[in-house]
Amino acid sequence: MIADYSKDKALFEKCITFVDEIFPGCKQFALKGMHYGASWSDASIPFVIEDKGKIVAHVGVLPLTVVLNGNIHQTAAIHAVGVNPIDRGKGYFKQLMNEVMDYVKQNYESSFLMTQKPYLFRNYPYTIMLPEYDFVLKESGFSSKKGDLRYLNLDNSDDFALLNKLLPKSLPLSNQFSFNGKNAITLFILNSMYGKIGYSDRLGTIVLHQVIDNTLYLREIVSQNEQKLSDIIEIIPESFNKVVLQFCPDRFLNENEYTAILARPENCVMVSPEFKFNEKYFRYPEVYSC
Repeated sequence: MIADYSKDKALFEKCITFVDEIFPGCKQFALKGMHYGASWSDASIPFVIEDKGKIVAHVGVLPLTVVLNGNIHQTAAIHAVGVNPIDRGKGYFKQLMNEVMDYVKQNYESSFLMTQKPYLFRNYPYTIMLPEYDFVLKESGFSSKKGDLRYLNLDNSDDFALLNKLLPKSLPLSNQFSFNGKNAITLFILNSMYGKIGYSDRLGTIVLHQVIDNTLYLREIVSQNEQKLSDIIEIIPESFNKVVLQFCPDRFLNENEYTAILARPENCVMVSPEFKFNEKYFRYPEVYSC
C-alpha cells in the first residue's frame, strides 16, 4: 500500500534499512545524499507491505520532469523494487506492482524503470529502450587547452551554493530527452557526489566527464547559457584524441558531425507505452540513473 514518510517518522529508516538488505550500500548512499540536500524521503513515494511491523516488500515511485521530443513531460521512475528473500513467492511483488501501475497511470503521463533483470517485468506494460547510443565526434586533433576546469568540493559552502545556484535554472541538456526539476537535482547529486564535478568559472558551466584510454566521455553539461561544444572540450585538462557524448547530442551537434555507436549502459531502461521517443537515437544520461 502507498505510505507517506511525512506521516510516519520511523518509516524512512525502516524502508531504507530494508532496501539496503536487497541492494547493499543503498543506505549509506541515501544518507550521504541527505547530507548534501538530496533527500530520498522527499523525492520518493514508498509503496510497502508490512508483516508484524516489518517491511517485507517495497517499491518506490520517483516523480520526474523531463524534456521529451521538445516538450515538458511528467513521468515517474519506478525504483528500489524488492521483496524479502524469505517472503518471495507470496504474491507481494505482484500486489505492489499492480498498485503502483494504477497510481502512476492516474498521476503521470508515463512511467519507466531501470533494471538489469528485465524479465522480472515481462507481465507489465514496459518495453526495453534498446539500442542506446553514444555519439562520437567526427572532429579530431584536440591539442591546445584553455583549461580553467576545477573540481567542486561539496563540503565547501561556496562550492555547494554554486552547485545549487546553477542546477535549478540550467538549460536542458537535450531537447530530445533530458531531465529538469527538483527531483532531477536530487538524482544529479546522488549520482555525482562520489565522483568529480568539474566547473569552469570562465564558462559558468559544470561538466561531468571521464578520460579513459585517450577518449573523453562527456556525461553532463550544466549551464544557464548556451555553450559551444568546442569551448567545453577546450577546458578539459587531460589529453585525449577522441570525444564521446553520452547523451542525446542535438543541442551541441548536427547529425553530420557525429557517428552514433552502440552504448553499453549498466542498466536497461524500460518504458510504459505512453513514453514515446520520436527521434532516431536514444540515450539515457546515466547521471540520472535511479
